[in-house]
Amino acid sequence: MTPARQPSAESMIASHSNSPIPSPSSSPSSSSTRSLTRTTRRRREDRTTRHAAKHHQFSLRDMPLNVPPTINRIISGTAAERAMFHHVCQCTITEFGNVALLSRLWSHYIVPLGYYSDSVKHALIALGSSHRAFVGDQHQHHHHGLVDTKPYEDLAVQQYSKAVRAAAADMQNLTPVTVRTSLVCCIIFICFEIMQGRYDKALQHLRSGSKILESISKAAAAPAHPSSASPAQKCLAETGTRYYFQLCDIADMFACLASDAAFLMEEGEVIPDLSFYWRVIGSKDVSEPFSGVDEARYELYRVEQALGKALSFSFRGKAPISWTAFLNLPEESLPQGDEWFEEWTVARHLFDVWSARLDSYGKALATRGDVCDKELWEAQMMEFIRKDWAMLIKISEASQSRPVHRKHFLELIDEAEVLVQSDSGGKEQPPPVFTLAADVIPRMVFIAAFSEDRDLQDRAIRLLYAMRRREGMWDSRELASVLQSILAARECDGWDREFEKVSLPRLAGMLQSLNLYEGGGTLPLATLVDEEASTQ
Repeated sequence: MTPARQPSAESMIASHSNSPIPSPSSSPSSSSTRSLTRTTRRRREDRTTRHAAKHHQFSLRDMPLNVPPTINRIISGTAAERAMFHHVCQCTITEFGNVALLSRLWSHYIVPLGYYSDSVKHALIALGSSHRAFVGDQHQHHHHGLVDTKPYEDLAVQQYSKAVRAAAADMQNLTPVTVRTSLVCCIIFICFEIMQGRYDKALQHLRSGSKILESISKAAAAPAHPSSASPAQKCLAETGTRYYFQLCDIADMFACLASDAAFLMEEGEVIPDLSFYWRVIGSKDVSEPFSGVDEARYELYRVEQALGKALSFSFRGKAPISWTAFLNLPEESLPQGDEWFEEWTVARHLFDVWSARLDSYGKALATRGDVCDKELWEAQMMEFIRKDWAMLIKISEASQSRPVHRKHFLELIDEAEVLVQSDSGGKEQPPPVFTLAADVIPRMVFIAAFSEDRDLQDRAIRLLYAMRRREGMWDSRELASVLQSILAARECDGWDREFEKVSLPRLAGMLQSLNLYEGGGTLPLATLVDEEASTQ
């Protein structure tokens, strides 16, 4: 009897993708594609990223919001590759959240670049495959039965290797195009390594890309075309001057990811200074509402970066002076030349301006009748973040260490539950979510780690475990397991509360080394321990 033929991994991926390839009605038909002459096909597939760059040399801010991303064209490759490219367009990046210009960076630049650059294309397919494996268990009740994630995992590894080789080949021929495609690949590789649970590798890509941006800024700021400049320096200078606004969008992506990673590691800044790429901050008129969630979110990231730097990116950071005391100081008594003091006062002022404008935006939103659910959800999220920062600022400015009133923690947990439930569509078993903005998880970790109320701690941990959410390197279930293990370890004779004065990655490594981690498998958090050491 002839054994039944087993489906190939490629056919399984094509059939199990929850985002099927666009139908012929929405993309070029297969017959018309086949009818292309070999010359025409070669001309189309051999286009270089120079053509893509020509259409994207202006800031993404200048592009109208209603421009649809170019995702309905057929890319070259196998059925599995096309399916995963479509998945990354339709599913992966849509979950990244409305992080100001960053969402448009993906849909209007990174994805279209995948049609022209092999390195970007394979990197996107790898990310899509990894994400498909990550969310695979949400389809366990599908009529196909339990989804086998191994084909996706295998394809992800294969495509990642192809992307790395293509990116290395690009950098052998240094041009403004290959410099920018390398930066884009770094961004995709960061997301891919996070999905794979290799946070240390993600951080290495984050630092590598940031160093490229730093080199570009130095080359662009140097005297024009000095005789001693190398071809590489001239290329970097040209990239920085001709494509500055585009690089600003890319640098924003690196800065946002770095800020969230820095708060996780609590070791200060994790990348070089990229302020060369900062845009002029928005209106300082506290009565002027934000024009929309994009502007509000972008300004929020600027505020969080400023506050984070002043507090050394630590939840345990202390302010040099309370804001009230600062406002009451006579002008002649203000400290001069104190960098930390100046950082804090600038950050606090930015927060106050942003907070006042958010109030005005909320009032304007309440009078509109055309507010979509997404915009309303984002506004609620920013209000949630504002409350958390206000509480953290109050703690850091206190002259003496005082416990936070229980009601403040309760309000944050209540709002977090509403936001998570709303984002999941009210499902009892929400699907796994991977997003780039660390909004909810750090707040719940803070409550579970620093509240002395066991009921509050347990509730925060339960929410972390239930939400099945990964916000950058902040994985809700992993952190819930670590926090639960810490609470259990406190009951052991060998545990010292002094151990808890280190960062979460170091705590994760410590729990594993002492055999006190109650979860199964390895902890991706622990991979950051060596990376922390490299920042010191």
